[in-house]
Amino acid sequence: MRVTSNLDDVRVCPDCDQINWVNDRASSRCQRCGHFLGGHTLSVSHTIALIIAALILLIPATEMTFVGYSVSGQGQQMTLLDSSRKLAAFHEQWLAIVVLLSVVVLPALFLLASATILMWRERVNYRFGRWLVRAIKYIRVWMMADVFLIGALISFIKLAGYATIEFGYGVVAFAGFVSLLLLVVERMKRHPLWPADEEASNYRNMVGQSAHEHHVVGCPVCYAANQPTHAECWRCHEPLWTARLGRTSLTFALLLAAALMLIPAQLLPIMETVALGSAQPQTIVGGVLSLWQSGDIPIAIIVFVASLVIPIAKILILATLAILAQQDTSKRPKSALWLYRVTDWIGRWSMIDIFVVAVLVALVRNGALMSVYPGHAAIAFASTVILTMLAAMSFDTRQFWARKPTE
Repeated sequence: MRVTSNLDDVRVCPDCDQINWVNDRASSRCQRCGHFLGGHTLSVSHTIALIIAALILLIPATEMTFVGYSVSGQGQQMTLLDSSRKLAAFHEQWLAIVVLLSVVVLPALFLLASATILMWRERVNYRFGRWLVRAIKYIRVWMMADVFLIGALISFIKLAGYATIEFGYGVVAFAGFVSLLLLVVERMKRHPLWPADEEASNYRNMVGQSAHEHHVVGCPVCYAANQPTHAECWRCHEPLWTARLGRTSLTFALLLAAALMLIPAQLLPIMETVALGSAQPQTIVGGVLSLWQSGDIPIAIIVFVASLVIPIAKILILATLAILAQQDTSKRPKSALWLYRVTDWIGRWSMIDIFVVAVLVALVRNGALMSVYPGHAAIAFASTVILTMLAAMSFDTRQFWARKPTE
């Protein structure tokens, strides 16, 4: 079974606003900036098989022992869900919800929605089907199962110097789940899920030109060309207020909020370790120094870059790009767009430190002998990461080309 469409299509690039002519027989990218606009038809049965396998693996990943450790004759085990349960038990409900949603709930919803779209694409209610395809685009941004896996591995390395680590079947199942999830995400990007329509042919004579110059609004979800009077996209019904140019003020506001939250995130303890009755608060920088001094230099570098360099660099880079776009001083829009894409992609990896805390809090529970508690900086740091991600989503890269001739 293969997804097919019977028409070629006009799609407006969401990154540079150029109108492109694409088809479902080959992978198509924007001719101006290279943004991926659609792919050739893929085997639906293969994708569904990957989805089913991933959902099956999620069951043992959440129910079976994730990892265990033992020290001085005492041991502790945890499951994947304990990483959020223990945070909630220490009155960090907001942080617990973030971990549960990003690691388990949203990936599961993404897989279920993708399977529904592919299996009942011709029979499902049309409006409901369009809602599902729009939903998976937004869900995909906030899934962080792969980041959690790396964070868990860093946690195990931190503990290895103090205790004996024993991996359970849960971590193996979760690693398999993450691998399959990434494959499904990539395939869903390439499936031509939006059928072409006769209305697209009305814009054929504008191909290669800027949509803004012709008073055309490109849908940010399905890339369809729309008239400026439309309140929602004619194809996917996405509200078109999200596609209007000039939302730099929102980007600046989110960046300012992220910068303010970054101050307590770096100054306050992100977790507190109690060993033999002695409490040892640890900041993010303190954790990096501890890893460095214990000889785990590569891990220390990873944590330092993800937890300190990336958040600060992302705020500064996005603010600079927003100023350049607003002042119309960017002479090399492709370079500016490349910098934005890299900044946007690496932003989510700052959540590594939050997931390290979640795993350690769930696993290290031996009373006064050795226990780990979440610190106040954890909420502030998670807020910083989320705010910078929202700032990147609100930034309109089409501003780099809005008042410039087509290259």
